[in-house]
Amino acid sequence: MPALVTNKFRMFNARQFRESFDEDFGMTTFANTVAGDTYLESNMYLFIGGVQNWANVAGAAAADTDTVPPTPTDDVSNTYYNHWKDMIAAKKVVSTDVTHCIPRYNWANNTPYFAYDNTQPGMLGQSFYVLTDDYNVYKCLANNNSSGNSVAKPTGQTTALVTPGSDGYKWKYMYTISAASALKFVTTNYIPVQQIRYANVTMASATQENTLQRDVENAAVDGAINIYRKTANGTVGGLEYLIFETNTLDNGFGGAYAHTTTSCRIHSTAAATDDVYIGSDIFFTSGNAEGQGGTITDYVQSTKVITFAPAVSTAPAQGDNFQIAPRLQVLGDGSGANCRANGTNATGLTDIITIAAGSGYTNATVSVLANSSWNTDDATAVPAIEPKGGHGFDATEELGGYNVMVNVRLENDESGEFTVANDFRKIGLISHPNSANTTSGADLNVPATISLGDQALRITVQSFSGAAYAADAVVTGAQSGATGRVVDWTSGTSKLRLTQITKGSNTTNGWDSTPGSFQANEALTIAGAGTTANSSVIEGPDLKPYTGDILYVENRSPISRASDQIEDVKLIINF
Repeated sequence: MPALVTNKFRMFNARQFRESFDEDFGMTTFANTVAGDTYLESNMYLFIGGVQNWANVAGAAAADTDTVPPTPTDDVSNTYYNHWKDMIAAKKVVSTDVTHCIPRYNWANNTPYFAYDNTQPGMLGQSFYVLTDDYNVYKCLANNNSSGNSVAKPTGQTTALVTPGSDGYKWKYMYTISAASALKFVTTNYIPVQQIRYANVTMASATQENTLQRDVENAAVDGAINIYRKTANGTVGGLEYLIFETNTLDNGFGGAYAHTTTSCRIHSTAAATDDVYIGSDIFFTSGNAEGQGGTITDYVQSTKVITFAPAVSTAPAQGDNFQIAPRLQVLGDGSGANCRANGTNATGLTDIITIAAGSGYTNATVSVLANSSWNTDDATAVPAIEPKGGHGFDATEELGGYNVMVNVRLENDESGEFTVANDFRKIGLISHPNSANTTSGADLNVPATISLGDQALRITVQSFSGAAYAADAVVTGAQSGATGRVVDWTSGTSKLRLTQITKGSNTTNGWDSTPGSFQANEALTIAGAGTTANSSVIEGPDLKPYTGDILYVENRSPISRASDQIEDVKLIINF
C-alpha cells in the first residue's frame, strides 16, 4: 500500500531532540543522591576520542587512513562499546549550545529564487528563502511568476510584505540573526532558525532580534491569503478582451465633476461603448478614497461617468489616480480576502495585489471576472494558501528546520580534562550517561551532571625511569597483564592517562575490583622503550562507560590541540 512519512515527522523528531535539552525529570529521588535533586532528562555530552591513526585501528580497511577516515558503522560492538573504549573526554552540552538550523542560501544579485508554493512537494529542498549580508532572513513569496532574477536586495524588518524593486519579487521578513548567534551557529552551509514563542524568551529579556521576530509571529494571521499566483495573462486585443484603465479623474475635461461616494467621472478618452466596464472593479490609488474601490454597475460613455458599489468612505476628487481592471472574486472556506488585478491592455493580467488578506482559509479559488457581454474571462490565477498560523508564525517549520546544530567550544585544556598533548579523530554525542565512582569504577546509578568529564584511566606513577611515555604507545601492567594506549603523560604530576583499556589474564582483582584490571604498585612498561614506573593511585573515568546512549558519531582526520587553542565544534544532525 502506498505510504508516506511526512516532513512533519522529521520536524517532530527534531523538536523532540531540541526540546530534550530543556526538559527535566522533575522532583525525583535517585539512589545515593539528596532527595529532591533535579536532573535534566537528556543530559547530553559531546565527547572526543580516537588517539590512534585510523590505519592502525584494529580491523581497519586498507583504504582507512588519517586522510580518508572510515565511515562509522552502527552495530552493537561500536555503538554500545567501542566508542567508549577510545573516548578521551566529554563536555556537557547546554541548551544554549543547540539550535534548529536550515540550509544557507545567500541573496545574490541577478539570481533566481523559488517562490513559496503550497502545492509543491519538494519546496523545502529549494532556495525559497535568503540570508542577506545584514543577516536578515526573508522568505520569497513571489518571484515575478518565475520569469526573472532577483536584482533588488530585500531590506527592512517589517511585518508587511517587502517589495524592494521592479523585479517583481515579493518577500516576507522572517527574522534577524544576532551577532552572537551568527558567531555560534552560522556556517558556510547552515544558518540557525527558531520560533520565539517556544524559545523561552520573555519580552523583558528579549534582544532586539527576538523582539523583531516576535512581532512577525504575532502579526501572522492563520488562514490569510497574501499572495496569488497568476497562471494565465488572458487574451489581449480589443473590447472583447480584458480591459485595464489607469488614469486620473476628470483628465481631459475642462471643469471638475461632483464626484460622490458611489460615482465618478473618469477621463475624456475612456471607452466609447456604454456599459463596457460593468462587472470590472475601480480602485483608487491616491487621494481621498485611496485604497478603496468597488465593482462597476453602470457606465455612460457620453459623460464618462461610472457608478460603483459598495460606497467608499470619502468621495474621490479631480486628479485622483484610479485603475479599472477585471474584478477578482475569492471563494473559499475563510473570509475577508480581497484583491485586485494589475496589468495593461497590451499584456493582460500581470499581477494580483492583495487588498485584504482575510483569515481562516485552508482552500480557496480566485476568478477573473468582467462584463461577459464584452469580455472573455480567460485570465487565471490561484491563491497561495499559507502554512498553518500564517507566514512568519513558525519560521522553524516553514523553512524546514528539521536539522539540529550542536555547537560546543573546547577551550584550551578545559581545566586539564581535555588533552593538549595528543590529537583526536572522533566526535560524538552521548545522551544521559551515569556518573561513575572514579575510585572503584562502580556505577553511581545517577545521571551525570558534571560539566566536564575525563574519560581516560588516570594513573599516578612513582619510581619513574627511562624515556617519557610517548603518545599513542601501548602500556602494559607487569602483574595484571592489562594494556592501555597513552593519551598523554604529565611529568610534573607524574600522571599517565590511558584509553583502549584491555584486561589481562591475571585473576587478581585490580583497581575496580575486577580480575585483570590494572593494579596499584605494579610496573608499567612500554615494550622496547625502556620506560618503567610503578602505579600508585588509579582513577577511573568520570562518566560510567556503557551507560546512556551514543546518539551520534563522526570520524575525522586528526585534530591537534594546544594549551592556547579553542575548537569550535559544530555538529549537524539531520532528521
